[in-house]
Amino acid sequence: MELTCPRCLATNRSVARFCAHCGLVLESADGGPLAPGRIRHPEPLPAPEGFAPCADAVDLYFRCESAWGGARLLGTEGVSVILFNGGYPLGDVVLNVRGEDPTGRELFATEHPVGELPRGKEVTLEIPSYELPDPVHAVSIALVSAEFTLDT
Repeated sequence: MELTCPRCLATNRSVARFCAHCGLVLESADGGPLAPGRIRHPEPLPAPEGFAPCADAVDLYFRCESAWGGARLLGTEGVSVILFNGGYPLGDVVLNVRGEDPTGRELFATEHPVGELPRGKEVTLEIPSYELPDPVHAVSIALVSAEFTLDT
């Protein structure tokens, strides 16, 4: 049985741990299917202080702040989500962003496309205040889908 690399589509032996063509690790972090954003980089970069892991992803982290910068002041302003990718460079990323009130009640859940998530860089997406029905207490992020970019 052969194994197809999800990044370069090269054919590898079924026992291969790395792609013979591009070097991608051919093992997912959780033993699930090989998919961009779910394969741990052999040398992941550490997340910056204050960042939390994104759900359904490896080496992808986030933190939230006021859209005006810094700590949230009123609770009614927009929310900035800062993403950090410590793994393989990703493109065509789609994230599920979910917000809760202090009781854990879901206030919103939306999918947000993110163009590129380069390795070792921060990317910001904003949830405008008009999309927030009430002040947001907690935000969670989950990876829906992504593609590998050709950068290494």
